[in-house]
Amino acid sequence: MSLDVRVLTPEKVFLRCETDQVILPSATGSIGILSDHASLVTVLEPGVLRYETEGNWIPAVLYAGFAEIENNLVTVIVNGAEPVLTSNDFEELEKAFISATETLEKVKASGLDADDCKPTLVKMQIAKARLDALKYLK
Repeated sequence: MSLDVRVLTPEKVFLRCETDQVILPSATGSIGILSDHASLVTVLEPGVLRYETEGNWIPAVLYAGFAEIENNLVTVIVNGAEPVLTSNDFEELEKAFISATETLEKVKASGLDADDCKPTLVKMQIAKARLDALKYLK
């Protein structure tokens, strides 16, 4: 039996597919889902969703949200998602990640509390997810 995976954003259904397994970027670390997984609701951090199709792993970048797993249906609701394109320039993505990391360090050093740093942290996590996702295609 396979999993029915749906990734929903505020704008659209980003992804709908059947797969034997999916890996989600949970707030507590990556979580693998196989068919007949126990019911679960989990918070998702910005990161890479991966699913297997015909022996290949397909990555996608997810923004923060949550996932519900129940009866072989994986419903992912996130603030945004984007496909990983082979045309993405690894060096440009790496520079963007380094820049976002440096910006985060400056914001943290300014003495702002954790809530004020959150938008900068999310930008850095998304930049890292874009870089990580491209690595899965190589």
